[in-house]
Amino acid sequence: MHLNDILARLRELRLSPNDYVVHSSASLVLRGVLDEAGDVDVVARGDAWRQALAWVERGEAELDKGEHDQRVSLGPDVEVYDGWLGESAESVVARAEFVQGVPCAPLADVIAMKQRLDRPKDRIHLARIREHLAGRD
Repeated sequence: MHLNDILARLRELRLSPNDYVVHSSASLVLRGVLDEAGDVDVVARGDAWRQALAWVERGEAELDKGEHDQRVSLGPDVEVYDGWLGESAESVVARAEFVQGVPCAPLADVIAMKQRLDRPKDRIHLARIREHLAGRD
């Protein structure tokens, strides 16, 4: 998903901006670090999480309980979590930074997550983050 796709999809979801953050690769697209992301990962609390559960109740989404957090999958392009790698949604959302008008997880959180998971794509993304930050200096 490119920047405009992510922004359009978030508008469609109509989540309360005080109750969610965009995390992972989509937040890097919003920051201009990456050109595209495979999907939009959202960490939600309060009204935003209740809205995600309502999609499940209406049959519009699927709920599964992962190792750390519950996940609502809304089609192939949006996943809404009630926490992030074992951290509560409350604390993740409390650190939100607004990027292009969208609440996002702080870049430091995204870096820490990508270092922790250390998948091949994470290593590529970490290199792009370093390049991006070096270009700002």
